[in-house]
Amino acid sequence: MRKTLIYLQHNLADVQIYELPEGYAFVRYEKGLEEDWAHILLESGEFDSHKDALKRFHREFGQVSDLGKHMIFIANEKSELVGTVTAWHGTLKDRLRGRLHWFNVMPESQGNGLGVPLLSKGMNMLQNSHEDAYLKVDVNNAVLIRLFISMGWKPLIVHSWEVRVWVQSGYHS
Repeated sequence: MRKTLIYLQHNLADVQIYELPEGYAFVRYEKGLEEDWAHILLESGEFDSHKDALKRFHREFGQVSDLGKHMIFIANEKSELVGTVTAWHGTLKDRLRGRLHWFNVMPESQGNGLGVPLLSKGMNMLQNSHEDAYLKVDVNNAVLIRLFISMGWKPLIVHSWEVRVWVQSGYHS
């Protein structure tokens, strides 16, 4: 799946914490949950197959011994994992920054008030080790872009063509 990605940034100051709705809980990553991660991302349309998702997980996180500090899930009342986010890091514009990565909620759980708490939890996790952060989002995912902007994320121009995208979207800082 080819996506056109744009960047947003946040200074991680004044991150408000939002609680999950009743019946849901945050669960830290522990060994063995990579299958669940792959399932969530496959169902969310990030990958074409479970195998591709698992390969990506192992490529990005296979050697990370403290992944539980960076990756969180949402469990529903049946203890099924229905969302995930990784408070990660990356180098952008020659500087190491926090990176909100793999923010996904299963389609059947979307609309249940999980996105804002999951986003705020990921941002709070990033605050522990970073002064600012970035994320990438598909230019066509207007719902996520609106969510990120509502939580204080602002455009980060990495490529000159992104200026046109933000102007066309009507974003004004």
